[in-house]
Amino acid sequence: MSRKPLAAVLALLSAALVLGGNALLDAGWGSALHSIADRVLPNPEIAMWAPAPEPGSHASSYADATGAGANYVYLVDAADDRGNIRELQLIFFGRESDGE
Repeated sequence: MSRKPLAAVLALLSAALVLGGNALLDAGWGSALHSIADRVLPNPEIAMWAPAPEPGSHASSYADATGAGANYVYLVDAADDRGNIRELQLIFFGRESDGE
């Protein structure tokens, strides 16, 4: 395959991946994709400490596997033992945080 058709195919594939990824994020799959990436990518395990999220402060929610309830996604700032701050995604399955 010559360079021009290969470049065109790569450009179309890149555009399809970006548009498909944005469509999944808009459809509420962002937290699920983030969770999958956390499990697949070789990130080190680090203990983090954070306060409980306030009730009603969830960033998003999505239907649970049964379709009868919802899972709630919270983004919270947490610190490790050295004081380094990171944003964590916490998922409450089937209920919202009660703040405790």
